[in-house]
Amino acid sequence: MKKEALWVFVVVWGITCLCGSRGCREQERVALLALNATLDLTYRGDTGGSYFNCCSWKGVECNPTTGRITQLMLFNSRYGHFGPKTWYLNASLLLPFEELKSLQLSSNYLGGWIAPKGGFSNLMELDISENAVHVVAIAEGIKNLSHLENLYLDGVHLKDVGTVMRALGALSSLKILSLQYNTIEGTIATQDFHNFSKLEQLILDYSSLNTTMGILSSLGPLTSLRFLSSYSTGLSGKLSYQTWLLENNTKLENLLMANNLFATLEVPLITPCNLSMMDMSNNDIRGELTTEFCLNVPNLYHLNLSANKLEGNIPSELGSIKSLSILDLSHNNFSGELPIQLLDSNSSLYKLNVAYNNLQGEIVFSGNTMNLIWLCLQHNMFTGDLSFLSSLVNPLLLDVSNNFFIGKLPKLIANMSSFMLLDLSKNQLSGLIMQELFNLPRLEYLALSDNNLSGSLALSFIAPELRHIHLNGNKLNGSIVHLLPNRSNLVTLDLSENEFFGSIPYWLGNLSQLSILLLRGNSFYGTFPMQLCRLKSLSMMDLSENNLFGPLPICLGPMNFSSKGYADKVDSAPHFEYANQVSSPCSYVRTIRRWIYDTQFYHNKILLDEGWEVQHIVGFTTKRRFDAYKGYALLNMIGLDFSYNHFSGEIPPEIAISQDMLMLNLSHNNLTGHIPMSLSNLTKIESIDLSYNNLIGSIPEELTQLISLEVFNVSYNNLSRAIPNKNQFGSFIESSYYGNHLLCGLPLSNDCSTTNNINCSATKSCTKAKEDGFIDGETFYISFGVSYTMVLLVIPVVLFINPQWRQGWFHYVGLVITTCRSLFITCYYFVEDGFQKLSSGPTI
Repeated sequence: MKKEALWVFVVVWGITCLCGSRGCREQERVALLALNATLDLTYRGDTGGSYFNCCSWKGVECNPTTGRITQLMLFNSRYGHFGPKTWYLNASLLLPFEELKSLQLSSNYLGGWIAPKGGFSNLMELDISENAVHVVAIAEGIKNLSHLENLYLDGVHLKDVGTVMRALGALSSLKILSLQYNTIEGTIATQDFHNFSKLEQLILDYSSLNTTMGILSSLGPLTSLRFLSSYSTGLSGKLSYQTWLLENNTKLENLLMANNLFATLEVPLITPCNLSMMDMSNNDIRGELTTEFCLNVPNLYHLNLSANKLEGNIPSELGSIKSLSILDLSHNNFSGELPIQLLDSNSSLYKLNVAYNNLQGEIVFSGNTMNLIWLCLQHNMFTGDLSFLSSLVNPLLLDVSNNFFIGKLPKLIANMSSFMLLDLSKNQLSGLIMQELFNLPRLEYLALSDNNLSGSLALSFIAPELRHIHLNGNKLNGSIVHLLPNRSNLVTLDLSENEFFGSIPYWLGNLSQLSILLLRGNSFYGTFPMQLCRLKSLSMMDLSENNLFGPLPICLGPMNFSSKGYADKVDSAPHFEYANQVSSPCSYVRTIRRWIYDTQFYHNKILLDEGWEVQHIVGFTTKRRFDAYKGYALLNMIGLDFSYNHFSGEIPPEIAISQDMLMLNLSHNNLTGHIPMSLSNLTKIESIDLSYNNLIGSIPEELTQLISLEVFNVSYNNLSRAIPNKNQFGSFIESSYYGNHLLCGLPLSNDCSTTNNINCSATKSCTKAKEDGFIDGETFYISFGVSYTMVLLVIPVVLFINPQWRQGWFHYVGLVITTCRSLFITCYYFVEDGFQKLSSGPTI
């Protein structure tokens, strides 16, 4: 009997679901049509529903069982049809939605709220952020929402914060209050928060707190507060607010006050036993990290004090916090050695970041550590070898770059199959690179640059996930013809400043994802491999300082140099999934993060997405200097450098097909012909260097349209005529045009109105003048030879034809000879007489 009753219940429930899924109630449909007069409630036809089924409209969600509307997501719903005009919502239109739980009206130019006589008894979440609302009126209008738990007032102007808080205090069920991106003004007192007995999360990120009494010092009554975030609010002074909070809000678990101006870190008198996450990064905290502080946070799980001005030694007592799993002390002034207690085999740490300090000494582990998978030691003064790596059991990320580590690469690295990122660059490591290192199955990022590594590379790299290879600045040699024939996921290949030789291999053209190719400063020989024309994703190519010759390829245009898509590939290397967290590796400087407002989130201690980034750095020459590009600068850098080679022939016009290119360097080659007018298509170009070639003709007037051009160098060519002086060309210095003796006009001293060679033909026959700048040497010698030959041929012919002229010619020649002979004899005797007088001495 019970079994039959159960089947009947299932059937009835199924029929109810099917009927309910057909659409919302009639009164709700009418209410939506009324709302449509002020909001854009577009029918969402791609869901398979009908126009009369309001549950299929955009921004409308229904209960699948009852069909009643439970959620209205109407953010940015007014702009499309009604324009940016302030309007007022008659909230009585929402009364028919009896089961409405979530109402989102952000970014709708809402100016006010006409409160209904009744309320929405089931509404639990309200978002009216990014509007022009009068918050006091809104607060008065929603104070009857007894079940409201989440309220978002981000991006509105709180002119009278005390009045607003007192009105919101009537929301007896409120748990989350978000006031991000606000200008908070007015007077606020402790009693204004007395009624927020259930408030668990308060978010003030990116708000300007212009209050008479500090808002944080008024939060003592929030006895249920578990999460407080005041990221980038401009708070300053001592952290007495923090001390007050920890002593009066005993349930506080997460205190996030990064990117402010706090100067000191005070220790609360009462131990905050529930505190598990503290983020005070990017402040102005000075002094030392005391032992008292470390001993007073016994249950801390995540501590971030990065980007401050802390100094002294790192307290060994941090190692006594058994629950500590994430510790970030980077970008401070800590000195001394790294405490061995932090590297204890029983430690719970799995992320340790002490980068960018003044730490020194050797790294010593007390034993094998099972937990530490994330170790960032870069930019310190650590010494010794890398033997400590044997204590890491399952490392994912290791960055020890910019230190003083010595010795050879430990062979054990090649057996650490868990590695995803390995950065040993800028140390004093030597020896060979073992082939097995390139076969690690999970390795995505490998940086061994700026060491003393030598020898040839392995015959092939077969690591399936390898995307970024940095081996520049070593003494590696040999050919790379068979290095990476089957790699298709590679994004960055930097082999510059080594001793590689031979031809540039054709297999580079198979790397469909390749965005950065740097082969500068080697001994590569031969012509440009046409297979590279297949690379459609390139953003940077540097083949400078090699022995390449032949014409520049006309296929450079189809290579389509562009940063589009590169940001997705290098954002930066690599992403990890660990403990229900997706993040990227070591932090450079803490940036914006995304907080998840979920109470259950904190119970499970699932980590926040912090946006830790790898410092992906690439060296490139532009604007007459060699710079290291990283971050957004790297993502936006698009350039081509073929300088210091032996390329010949004309510059192909196709080289200027990419309008996104920022840098073009073809200097120190044997290029001839004219400067192509197509360079004017490079609308974003900042630097063009064509110096030390054999270019002829004038500088195209069209180049003056390049308003972003900062550096232009055509020195030591055979260019002629007037220098353009419009727009940016009026700011280029004289050295940009040195060695072109046929150029005239500012900034050169050659005046175009008086220069004899101003009309010199811009052809291949119009070559360099001598240093005086007035005589065309080649033309002079040709003219002199022709004239001299003509004289020698014409005179004998004329004398042979006319006897009288012949007789006169010989008489003239005889007269000249006789005269010269007489002058010679006279001079001879005059000189001889002078010598005799000198030899006879003075007369007595």
